[in-house]
Amino acid sequence: MTHDGGERLNAYLRTRSAPADTSSLVELGRSATAGRVVLFAHPVGGSLLAYQPLVRRLADHRCLGLDATARAVVDAGPAGSIQELARRHVESFGEHGPRIDVVCGWSFGGALAWEIACLLAERGERPEVVLLDSTWAGRVVPVWTPAEALHGFVQDALQLGGQDAGFTAGTAEEAAARLDMDPEVFAERLAVFTHNRRLVCEWHPTPGDLDLVSVRAAESLTSDWHTATTGGVELHDLPGDHYGLLGDSGNVAAIERVLREHRTVAATTAAAVPAPAAEEPQHAGESQQAEEPEHAGEPDEAALHTALAKLVDTPHWRDLVIRSRRMDPDAIAEAYRELGRRGLLAPDWPREFGGGGLPTRLAIELFEGFCSTGLPDLVHALTVQIVGNFVLKSGSERLKRELLPRLAGGEEFSTVLYSEPRAGSDLAALRTRAERRDGRYVLNGVKVFSIYSDISGSALVAARTGRDGHKYDGITLFVVDLAAPGVTVELVETVQRERMCRVRLRDVEVEDWRRVGEEGRGWALLDGALAIERTGIDHVVRAARWLRALHATVGRARELERLEGQVECATTLARTATEVFLRADVRAIDTAVAKLYTSETCQQVGHEVLRRWSTLGRTTPGRTPGVDDLVHEELFSGLTESPGLTLSAGTSEMMLSTIAADLKEEYERRCLAILHRFGGELVDTVLEVLGPVGAGVRVEPLFAHSPARRTALAETLADLGLDGVERPEEEGGLGLGLTVGCAIALGLGYLGYENAYRSCRLDHGPAGAADGDSHGGCAAAECRLRHAAHALGLGLGLFRTAWEHASAREQFDRKLVDFDALMFPLIRGYAELNAVGTRLHELAEHVADLDGEVLRRFELVAQDALVRVVRAAMQVLGAQGITEWSVASRFYMKCAESIGFLDRGSTAAGG
Repeated sequence: MTHDGGERLNAYLRTRSAPADTSSLVELGRSATAGRVVLFAHPVGGSLLAYQPLVRRLADHRCLGLDATARAVVDAGPAGSIQELARRHVESFGEHGPRIDVVCGWSFGGALAWEIACLLAERGERPEVVLLDSTWAGRVVPVWTPAEALHGFVQDALQLGGQDAGFTAGTAEEAAARLDMDPEVFAERLAVFTHNRRLVCEWHPTPGDLDLVSVRAAESLTSDWHTATTGGVELHDLPGDHYGLLGDSGNVAAIERVLREHRTVAATTAAAVPAPAAEEPQHAGESQQAEEPEHAGEPDEAALHTALAKLVDTPHWRDLVIRSRRMDPDAIAEAYRELGRRGLLAPDWPREFGGGGLPTRLAIELFEGFCSTGLPDLVHALTVQIVGNFVLKSGSERLKRELLPRLAGGEEFSTVLYSEPRAGSDLAALRTRAERRDGRYVLNGVKVFSIYSDISGSALVAARTGRDGHKYDGITLFVVDLAAPGVTVELVETVQRERMCRVRLRDVEVEDWRRVGEEGRGWALLDGALAIERTGIDHVVRAARWLRALHATVGRARELERLEGQVECATTLARTATEVFLRADVRAIDTAVAKLYTSETCQQVGHEVLRRWSTLGRTTPGRTPGVDDLVHEELFSGLTESPGLTLSAGTSEMMLSTIAADLKEEYERRCLAILHRFGGELVDTVLEVLGPVGAGVRVEPLFAHSPARRTALAETLADLGLDGVERPEEEGGLGLGLTVGCAIALGLGYLGYENAYRSCRLDHGPAGAADGDSHGGCAAAECRLRHAAHALGLGLGLFRTAWEHASAREQFDRKLVDFDALMFPLIRGYAELNAVGTRLHELAEHVADLDGEVLRRFELVAQDALVRVVRAAMQVLGAQGITEWSVASRFYMKCAESIGFLDRGSTAAGG
């Protein structure tokens, strides 16, 4: 192993993520459908590896850790107390850091976790607190000599790793060698351990009123947190000693159950009373009103999911949905009022503005839940996700107080008024003006192609307040009352049921407090608003509904299988893209890939309806078996709405141009970002160390299979210790999971090499692979996902090669990268690889629960994506790409082997 490669691997293994420049938060694990946010406070030695067995069990949560060496924490010098250390960590989170649901810590980490929880409580957050065998001495202890510190650190590290602590090191070099640590890392961790050990010996907890759970080892049992908090204390005693608490699989499973239990603070999270199901068609609120007070208490997440399930499982809700799909304004209004009355529309907004102060993830889950029933989704997308969140982030206090509770309660809808005649999606060409008169603004202009303006009470309007400077300067945003004098709303008939409108503004007066953001600075805000509008979550909800309607009429047609897999990929991508809701610095580029892929995927489902419409259009609700009113409405929706999906919120061409501009600046970093999702620092290690190794094995022709190359790569992987990253800890491995294994396979593919990484069990399939691919025909889900990762890496490597060529090669006095007609297919291929990578990561995280049909559909989508990116890349590379000596040839042939594997596997399975 090279020194640099070993150093990078050491850094990876101690944090699984590079520390942020300013924040001490590092990602330990998350999935696209992540649940609550759990923060783990580092133990006395500063390493987070002790929590890895627990983090792996919480794959559906977002797990964060505190990095002991982050610049934000250490720049001010050694902390004088645990309270001061906690304050530095909390300050490093920043104003817009994630809302922490659970704070957890073991040993010293428990002390740090408690102090952080107390600081968060001062900021209005009340996280759950789980402390693992944590107590305090409350006395000043002597400072250790260097020899005592060295001995204590080694004993702590050995016991934490489940090893014999009888070893005594004479020198730091001997100790580092015994612990198999890089000397630099060893010195750093020794210093952290020594300082933190003194802090915890002098520490006494800050008094608080938080509820907490204290998990104690049976051979410790010394902590008494009743003296530190006036809140409730729940005790769990587990067998073993202090170090065995996280080293025993049974104890880890018990701690996982503790972390998964949703505890609520009585003062803020009393359970809501769910709505009873209606027996007969009636107004959902009539007889229920007396039984269910509107504000019986603030609901928790489980209560909201239950309330939604009870609401939508009624005949009346189904009737409301069907009428809403036919654009009955009364039905739309009633359905959204029922959702608002139960707190289901904006549960993540602050309570003072009509929300519940709950995670944004929950809001997205509920949105998917009620829109999957067929309720028009754009009403919510426009009202809550766009206008509501816009006002929440940048509106005046008066505007927030007056508008947001009405939107959250379903009492008012809102829309956006951006597009204009002859301007379309080009917001730089806005003509609507807002002039200052007598202390207020007066708006004049015409807006077109707005949706639901006929049933909305307000609209977010973009207008010009300045004339000079850049074309995007001088744009200001306002929330306009659509019932104000001078506002005229006219319907524009289209083929779809969702009606568009033309809105005329003639001398419409708008008060200062209705302005959103600063005057003339609206473009920067619009950029962020467009990012939120482009997550694609509304597209995937529609696509799933349309697919269900197709299945209801044509059955489980085999030709729909690939399309279903594509919708599943799009759904994962959209859910991941919704993370932008939590960011203050969001930009349009952040969701351009999601908008492109999800809208075009949804449109393809609509095109499948179009292809079959001559048959489907003859189905009659109530007369054709298996077809009812709602199915018919979905099919008609798929036919008529799909043409406009790639137009709203920015056309596909705009998305391709946006992605192209970003790739021109940092295409290599964007490719690596897909790989880094799986392994962070580990990917960099693979690329840095294996690049020279592979290049040193000469192969003629370059794309031919080489046993020598594969052997050299496999030996280097073993030297790095990467052959054991997935192997369970009890078998001498690192037990870091399949996603990390996929990271290695991705790195090998990205370099254009054989997949020399193999972590396949013998009972999963053959021990070797004749074609040099470690997949070898194995049917195990884990092995198939590693193969998919290698193929994805090959596709990204070929994309990078083609982009490098286009950036350097000129034709007709222009670089190839500037020819949109040539580059757009390649960029679309990049977007597909991005979606495949996001879905692959999710499947790898949940491989234990993976259904074979789901995996098969994913493989079909991944194969299609690889075919398209190969075809587009070879077109960009031109004649150079097909020469025997080019790097592109190697990628091309290896992609061909990977693409064909799925068909070979199917043939073998068929006999």
